[in-house]
Amino acid sequence: MIKKIALCSIVLIGLYACKTEEKKDTPSLMKEVMSVHDAVMPKMGTIGKLVKVLNQQKDSLLEVSPTEEIVLKMDALSKGVDSLQSAHKKMMTWMKDFGSNFTAEEILKGKALSPEKQLILEQEAIKVNEMETSIIGSIQYAEQLSKQ
Repeated sequence: MIKKIALCSIVLIGLYACKTEEKKDTPSLMKEVMSVHDAVMPKMGTIGKLVKVLNQQKDSLLEVSPTEEIVLKMDALSKGVDSLQSAHKKMMTWMKDFGSNFTAEEILKGKALSPEKQLILEQEAIKVNEMETSIIGSIQYAEQLSKQ
C-alpha cells in the first residue's frame, strides 16, 4: 500500500512539474516577443526621421545636373527610403496581427494559452525577430546613405 502511495505521489509530482514548466514557457516566450517589440518600437521615430533626411537629399540632387554618379546616388536613396518604409509597414502589420491573435490578459498578464495559441505565439516569435532584423538593417543602411 505504501509503495502505491509513493508511486502515485511521484507520478503526481512529475505531472505537476511538467505542467508548471509548460506555464513558465508560455509567459517567457510572450515576454521575449514583447521585449523585442518594445526594443524596436522606439525606432519607428528614427525611421520617420531618416525617410525625411533621405528624401531631402534626393530633392537636393534634383537641382544638380544628372551625372551617372548622381543617378546612382538617387537610386540608392530611393532604395533606402523603400527599405525604411517596408520595415515600418512590417512593424504595423505585425502589431495588428499580433493584437488580433492574443488578448490583453494573454499579452500583459501571462494568461495561459491554448495549444493552438501556443503554436501561433511560436510563429509570432519568428515574425517579430524577422521584423526586428528588417528595422535594424534598414536603419543602418539609411544612416550610411545619409552620411555619404
